Amino acid sequence: MSQFQRGISAKFVERLNAEYRKGGWWQTIADDRDLFIAIRKDYINVYLNGSSLLKLWLEGDELVGETHYKYLLVPEARRPYVKVVGGQVLIESHADLFQSDLSNLQALKRAADAYSGGEKSGVHQIVIGNPNVIDVEIAFGTENEGKGCITANRIDFAALRQQPEGVEVIFYEAKQFSNKELRAWGADVPVLQQLRRYESFLRSEKLALIDSYRTVCENLINLDGVRERYAPMQKAMRELPNFGIQSEVRLVVFGFDNDQKNGANWSGHRDKLKFALGDKLLLKGEAKDFTNGITFAL
Repeated sequence: MSQFQRGISAKFVERLNAEYRKGGWWQTIADDRDLFIAIRKDYINVYLNGSSLLKLWLEGDELVGETHYKYLLVPEARRPYVKVVGGQVLIESHADLFQSDLSNLQALKRAADAYSGGEKSGVHQIVIGNPNVIDVEIAFGTENEGKGCITANRIDFAALRQQPEGVEVIFYEAKQFSNKELRAWGADVPVLQQLRRYESFLRSEKLALIDSYRTVCENLINLDGVRERYAPMQKAMRELPNFGIQSEVRLVVFGFDNDQKNGANWSGHRDKLKFALGDKLLLKGEAKDFTNGITFAL
């Protein structure tokens, strides 16, 4: 049985749309272009700089979710210290240190900024800058997101590409220039082993991936506030009969200056990657991977 599934129900979509039309917290989230809305299996994740700011699902007719307590801390709290009496911490007397609801999204985002690393933040900027990216943090294997487990098997993002015969989903692993997995150790480049593992998964799960991403596309273009993010791609996202999966994973390298890019220390590593990946290696400022005028903003 396939481990990979994506998609939320029509009832869940309708409930989110009803909440959106009320105004308030969900409309604020859906309209915020700093955030990425990721469709999972029966729930959604809201990402900021690579961190899941909110997980949201449907229980009966109620929207229910969870967020890490660290994102609820008030960044500008007037009294940031918690009183201690007789060795006991009096948390209940300091409720003002935490957000009581999701209405102040900007405060949540400021709290989350403290936990964003350079690589995660860089990937997020690529993701939100391209209207053909439809998924992020794509977990697979026996451990998966649905079980709340952390696994190394996570492809960074997936994007749509228009081909003459239809639409296909392309998968990308993104690495900051400083990541040691890009460096060759003799004939071996660690990131290549990672890509091969991902490609094996994509080949074995092809039918499940096609079915899941058809549903994801339907969900995204049916969600009020979210569909506008995909305006250049909506026509392609509706062409579901002609829908394919590209099993060859692209590697995106970002976060370097011109001297680092062309320097002698990097050239040997780059040449090994280029030899192994060819045009599947995308470097900052050189990524021209999509038709219809859509390219990665690296």
